[in-house]
Amino acid sequence: MTRMIRITSKDNEFSYDLKALAMAFYPAQECVTKEEASWLDKQGYTMCLEMDGELVYEDFLPMPYTKNQVKQRFYRFLSKYSGKSLPWGILTGIRPAKIALRMLMAGEKKVDILDKLKNEYLCCEEKADLAMAVAEKEYALTGAMDHENSVSIYIGIPFCPSICAYCSFSSYPYKQYEKKVDEYLEALEKEITFVAEQIRHKTVQSVYIGGGTPTSLNEEQFERLLQMVERHLPMREDLEYTVEAGRPDSITRGKLVSMKNHHVTRISINPQTMKQRTLDLLGRRHTVEEIHTVYDMARELGFDNINMDLIVGLPEETPEDFQRTLAEVHAMGPDSITVHTLVIKRASRMRREQLEQGGEVREEDDYIPQMQDLSEQFCREHGYEPYYMYRQKNKAVTTRNTNQENVAYAKPGKECLYNIFMMEELQSILALGSGGSSKYVFHGEDRMERVENVKSVDDYINRIEDMLNRKLKFSL
Repeated sequence: MTRMIRITSKDNEFSYDLKALAMAFYPAQECVTKEEASWLDKQGYTMCLEMDGELVYEDFLPMPYTKNQVKQRFYRFLSKYSGKSLPWGILTGIRPAKIALRMLMAGEKKVDILDKLKNEYLCCEEKADLAMAVAEKEYALTGAMDHENSVSIYIGIPFCPSICAYCSFSSYPYKQYEKKVDEYLEALEKEITFVAEQIRHKTVQSVYIGGGTPTSLNEEQFERLLQMVERHLPMREDLEYTVEAGRPDSITRGKLVSMKNHHVTRISINPQTMKQRTLDLLGRRHTVEEIHTVYDMARELGFDNINMDLIVGLPEETPEDFQRTLAEVHAMGPDSITVHTLVIKRASRMRREQLEQGGEVREEDDYIPQMQDLSEQFCREHGYEPYYMYRQKNKAVTTRNTNQENVAYAKPGKECLYNIFMMEELQSILALGSGGSSKYVFHGEDRMERVENVKSVDDYINRIEDMLNRKLKFSL
């Protein structure tokens, strides 16, 4: 078995992309890149690949060359050498639908876009069709919008009832931070007030409260949060307003009533799985029955746009388990279903446990492509259409799966615009709260700038003025 992959290239040009391709073919191996100074004078692109110290590939592309040409040559060698192909071809970024969407926005025809995805980017037909379907839906929903004069708002609540085993977000157990929550909300209100002034001449297209688990706040704190949002932000009648309620064990009738009273238009109730054994393994302290109870309560109170998140590749789950989850969720009748692929990230408890057990990849990884196919087939058959997607980066020595995509399916008219804006970077998104990552999109300059908030709750509270000054540098 190959244990180490070394890629050498001229001044590290495209080395990030080549490394991503190598890791896609050999996801359970370590991979490093190296610059070769003696190649700098060459009028072309030189690259070579070593496997455990043995040179297995060397190539030279004369001038002029493009990044895609370099990646194609490297991909074709790796495909022949490994005996494998990648469903997404040379696409290594997290936004495969963005290419198709930008081509649609430029007026290109569907047949030409599909041809480029398959013959230039080397995507298989199924993935090219998926990217195309997502891009067409995104374009139909957002193509006529004035993105330059619109913004969206993300508000992060970094607390959870408990931390799931796979979680790598900046989330904190509510009980341990209970005494800090009011201070956090005070700091958050300062940032909301500041941003409201910064965007006073813009149209707020969508507001998304996520986390963490926003509903981990108690009912009084949760009501205070929604009052803050309504008091400071321009809440139009047609505003898309999402609260990621998330964990069923954090949702109460009182919080659902608060959301209705403050005109929240879309909520998420996320089971991840309908298998109780898996929920217990993940540390999600709720039952399958509670999922049904909370969902029925939300419908009873009049919520008509409910999303449910599912995860493929969970511990000990088989395709049959996942198929049962799909059937049970569909019987409940959510308006959208978002299917995530489990990626074991470095900061998660699951990764720490994996390292303690020797760091081996998991058997469940082999089921992931089948589960993804199941979810797409099932959702399409039952009237859910894909409307946004993204891929996750390969994590070396944690998985055999290289198809780490997340796809959201929705009934027509029940899509989440915020998700599209965020993923395709169509408009500026201002992220408030600890761990928030704002994206300022400058349309006339074809560029985007990120502004990061600190992740620590204590740092956010104590350094709120610094968070405001970071945003002050950018005007919209």
